Amino acid sequence: MGKRKLLRSSLNSLLVFHEVAKHKSFTKAAEGLFISQPAVTKHIKDLELKVGMGLIQRGGGGFFLTEAGKTLFKYTHKISSHLTELENRLGNLQKDQYGLLRIGTTESYSKCLMPSLLSGFQAFSPPTKIALDVGNSEEIEKSLLTYRNDLALIGMTKISSKFEFIPFLEENLVLIVSPNHPLAHRNEVSLKELEGYPFIIRAKGSTTRKIVLQAFKDSKIQPALLIEAGSSEFIKQWVSEGRGVSIIVKRIGEDEEKRGMIKTVPLAEKLHLEVAILYLREERSNPGVRAFVRYMENKGKGLIRN
Repeated sequence: MGKRKLLRSSLNSLLVFHEVAKHKSFTKAAEGLFISQPAVTKHIKDLELKVGMGLIQRGGGGFFLTEAGKTLFKYTHKISSHLTELENRLGNLQKDQYGLLRIGTTESYSKCLMPSLLSGFQAFSPPTKIALDVGNSEEIEKSLLTYRNDLALIGMTKISSKFEFIPFLEENLVLIVSPNHPLAHRNEVSLKELEGYPFIIRAKGSTTRKIVLQAFKDSKIQPALLIEAGSSEFIKQWVSEGRGVSIIVKRIGEDEEKRGMIKTVPLAEKLHLEVAILYLREERSNPGVRAFVRYMENKGKGLIRN
């Protein structure tokens, strides 16, 4: 009975133990918790005294949990998970209180889609404030799972069962070349014809990258990859200078084509990017999410030209 009460008063030490056991390192636990290593060691020693058994064995370069340590780690993992969930829930309540909706999207869509979409939403739901987060598709999808964002507008190849989604756009992918490139005035180009040209591709985490590489693989083509770029703006600039060719969403290259910087050429393979609004199923009750979903169902799609 006494030990139960002692453990109940040792929440900080239990969480420190969880970090040490998870990382199998006192040093990494100290870094992650922003405390000194001696402080971590003291928490573990105090916890072992209260439990009345050793929890961790170290020696000979090894790190082992005792049977008591393994049992304790199983329960501290649950405690840590519940505390994280509680912090996220309270954070969401705070956001709801102030009417803040966090939306993540890609760099390109933050420029060509979100301005009209968000201005329309704010007219539809004036009290809601918007925080816009930008990253690649993979980063933004993960931001929903960590509760950094409430909603995402990104291209997807598959959608996890953890998410609700609203299909938004089907984007066409096109070849982009410099205006004086040999392929610039073609009505259509096949992927096979790109094998001999330096190819610029989006960096890992991009949905467009996944679609393009899969298309090359399906066609048994080995493109001459010149460079990976995290920014579509960088890609368009390099293409305009004649440094290589690339495949991007047609919408993203429209302004540069109008200015004569690049030429877009349709692909024979007709590649498409599915764009969706995503949010966690558990966020359906979030007032900001509900308002945005209503807006999209009523007015949002009509603001965007396909």
